[in-house]
Amino acid sequence: RFTDKKAADAAYAGTKDPLVVTEVKEGKRVDRAPTPFDTTQFIVAAARIGYSAANAMRVAEELYMNGFISYPRTDNTIYPPSLNLDNILTTLEKTKFARDVAWVRKNRRTKPTEGKKSSTDHPPIHPTGVATEEQLGENWKLYELVVRRFLATLSPDAEWATMRIGMDATGQNYVATGSRLTEAGWRTIYPYSEAKDSILPVVKKGEKLKIQDLNLEEKQTQPPPRYSQSKLIQVMEELGLGTKSTRHEVIQKLISRKYIEGNPLRPTLVGKAVTESLEAHASTITRPDMTQKLEQAMEAIKVRNKSRDGVVDDSRKMLHQVFDELEPNEAVIGQEIMGQTDEELTIGPCPVCGKDLRIRRKGGSQFIGCNGYPDCTCNISLPGTMWGSAVRTKKVCEVHNLFHVSLIAKGARPWEMGCPLCQLIEQQKEHYAKMPAMTEALQQKLLDAKIFSLYELSKLEPAVLAKKLGITKKQAETLIHEANDVLDLIRRRSECKKFMKQFVPPKRGRSHTKVMNGFTESGINCIGDIASATIESLKKTGLSEEEAKTLKTEAISLVAKNQLKDIGIPAVSLKRYQEAGFLTPEDIASAHPAYLAFKTGISIETVGKHATLITQSLGKPDPVKISKKAFESGKIELTSLPGVGESTLEHLYRAGIFDKKSLISADPAKVAKSGGLSKDHLKKLQAVAVV
Repeated sequence: RFTDKKAADAAYAGTKDPLVVTEVKEGKRVDRAPTPFDTTQFIVAAARIGYSAANAMRVAEELYMNGFISYPRTDNTIYPPSLNLDNILTTLEKTKFARDVAWVRKNRRTKPTEGKKSSTDHPPIHPTGVATEEQLGENWKLYELVVRRFLATLSPDAEWATMRIGMDATGQNYVATGSRLTEAGWRTIYPYSEAKDSILPVVKKGEKLKIQDLNLEEKQTQPPPRYSQSKLIQVMEELGLGTKSTRHEVIQKLISRKYIEGNPLRPTLVGKAVTESLEAHASTITRPDMTQKLEQAMEAIKVRNKSRDGVVDDSRKMLHQVFDELEPNEAVIGQEIMGQTDEELTIGPCPVCGKDLRIRRKGGSQFIGCNGYPDCTCNISLPGTMWGSAVRTKKVCEVHNLFHVSLIAKGARPWEMGCPLCQLIEQQKEHYAKMPAMTEALQQKLLDAKIFSLYELSKLEPAVLAKKLGITKKQAETLIHEANDVLDLIRRRSECKKFMKQFVPPKRGRSHTKVMNGFTESGINCIGDIASATIESLKKTGLSEEEAKTLKTEAISLVAKNQLKDIGIPAVSLKRYQEAGFLTPEDIASAHPAYLAFKTGISIETVGKHATLITQSLGKPDPVKISKKAFESGKIELTSLPGVGESTLEHLYRAGIFDKKSLISADPAKVAKSGGLSKDHLKKLQAVAVV
């Protein structure tokens, strides 16, 4: 390696055959087993298997609360004498790690590894309970990490055979190094650290080798890499910033407040603005010294090296100094930060009017809207905030000159969406494919006319669309009609998916989207289609028989409820009908008004009106009309008969008998069939009623 180009060129030119071996040095290298987990090292290890700091701690706390691992917030890297390691091994023998435990018992080191930090509050993180992969699901990965780390701390060191070969080529010295794993040791049961052999050929001192190839590479010094979350936590620990319990939370707050983003982490424009503004106007608060001193003082109180009152006084002095710097510059700092915030939300010029497009949020929704609103209605939908907050990135679309957008969610990697307008255009192509009259040429004309979405197309007047695209008014009417049909299909599918999600939980390998795709392939596009589908066809979409039956039953109920609403049945009455078991229009139309009134508690006259609305919508004869007075007097007549209580009265109403007259004239055979009363029972009641 040369830092001077002339020297490098000279060495390159001077390197000639043969390459003479001047030294062969073999040795051994011990690869120490890892030390027990403290919080920081746990987060670092979890990051290697894909966990953010916040997510790793969330899962760890969940595992702790369920008794599977020890308390995850600890600075300790030395097992205390009180911790019975043999008992932990015995516990782990009941898990899938039994074979690993047996290996550790056979090869166990005399003393577990130790880190540099020891404390008396909590032991290092270690397993405390038995768990299965089925039991923990996704959390299993972190449980396994803790178990394997514990086993590794009791395992022997790994050993490597090393080789160093010195060579000379006409006065130019070269060195080759290699290594080979000879004893796997702890690596046998801890697969998170990759071990790669670099094997050199066997050569002897004085041996002459032929140069096969010679390269001169020119490189520039690279800037240090950005911090990952785990690396930042390590640096915070080194600087004394935060505690084992707060460092990951600090990082998550910075992400949620959009000061930093991405993986590895990078500052946002707002984050830079805050830092630069504070450095310029209140530099004390930006340096680690202040927080470091406070943390050290808190630790000093803990070990009784400082008094609480003294630390409080010192803290007040520091805070007063900070406020003395901040207060005179408060307005300036605010303006500088707000300016950068506006810039960060602006993604570029509106393709319709040229004014700025900005990311906007309202409740759980977010979208990109034009500053020219309401004159310009250009609008690009974004996924809801549940998927992450939308932020602009540094990339710019070469086609539309808009910044790319990504979604930043807690505990997850950023979702790079790319150019939002490109995304919208691609999405619309899928919708346009459902329109028979739409062609690629027409799609291009829509883009040229700055009509970017199906929704915009559907809202245009035929004459306006015809003029914009240079087509006939009839063609425009067809396009608008088809656009509305597709929008209606999208709406119905969206409602269908939302409905399905209430009763069909996601499973591994079966997402809600996958189920919905199965519905679409089977021609199920709305809740009504679910209601009319067979159980077998629903099962083909990935549902179990029980799920299919539940979904179909609920769909039938909802469809009927909506039908009754459309007919004009008020919501309050509708609820009563459904609670009484009258779920469909047919249920109500086929029931006698007296029975409906009895079961629902709705007045007989209101029931009559509802039943009339329903029978008319179904094209059936109007129900019998019964006045309130006739219904009440009839009830008195019937209940005055011996043996007629609530149960018998219900059977009579069900059969259409609501007074003595209808009782006497009733056909016992028909009543037995429709009302559930036996012929003999009815005949006895009729005999008493006649008397």
